[in-house]
Amino acid sequence: MLDSIIEKIKTKEQIKNVIIYLVSALFLSVAAQISIPFPGGVPMTLQTFSIALIGFTLTENKSIKAIFIYLFLGIIGLPVFASGKSGFIAVFGLTGGFLFGFIPFVLFCAKVKNTEKRINKILLCTIALASLHILGILQYSILSGIGLINSFALVSLPFLLKDSLSILLALLISERLTNLKQKNNYR
Repeated sequence: MLDSIIEKIKTKEQIKNVIIYLVSALFLSVAAQISIPFPGGVPMTLQTFSIALIGFTLTENKSIKAIFIYLFLGIIGLPVFASGKSGFIAVFGLTGGFLFGFIPFVLFCAKVKNTEKRINKILLCTIALASLHILGILQYSILSGIGLINSFALVSLPFLLKDSLSILLALLISERLTNLKQKNNYR
């Protein structure tokens, strides 16, 4: 009897987690479609905000699983990437380095909630953003034949302020959500 109850609890937890992963992937997919085209082929989207929020609100394990599900959905052909793109061409094309960059980006964002000091949060957010942009710049530079500095100027520099503000907004929202959750748990 007790074994069957424990098994049901495990199953409910697994279902809850799958829902969290899918909702996170859907959130990221919608954020990817809100895009403004830029000359280098990397559109300005709300992906940085949504990935940061996923990282700041979920555990490292859940965050990375949500990103992997998102990437999987795009690889198998669902139009979840920016501007409705999908498939291996999107992942291994000029802008695919940013997709690979989502992985360390979300992991560093997930580490932020485990630190109390504001300076450590800023450092982790900076590393997160740098990892995202470095992978994006590298793949763009290699595939386009444009040097690293020119690739930086074309596909990274125009987005740094927006991405920094996106991370800050996601951090503030996640801290507010955490405070609300703690308040409700005390009632």
